[in-house]
Amino acid sequence: MIQNKGEIGHDSSFREDIKEKPFSFNAKVGNGGESPSYKPIEDAFNTLILKNCDKPWDWYKSLDIDKSDASKIRRGLLIPPLWLRIKISQYFKIDSTAIWKIEDLPYLKKQLKMQGEK
Repeated sequence: MIQNKGEIGHDSSFREDIKEKPFSFNAKVGNGGESPSYKPIEDAFNTLILKNCDKPWDWYKSLDIDKSDASKIRRGLLIPPLWLRIKISQYFKIDSTAIWKIEDLPYLKKQLKMQGEK
């Protein structure tokens, strides 16, 4: 499992750490057809992907995240743990609040409670 080693940049040691084992959530979130996306988070990801001229899934491949989980994260159906939110925001070179915003806090709390997070 990846451990937080303090300040993490896009250096080779960071990439080696995350390549040790693909990240996947154990908790069942549901099928994509069961829930519509959460638009503010989905829009933030779409904007960041376009801004970086990335292919839609470059970010999850770089972070070695399971494709299914990445899709749920991108659509706001799955809120990753804090350490992964930080890694995602570092990939895009932004603050994590650009994706998971304070005005979305009621939704975020609800999702985290459903996922069994604190």
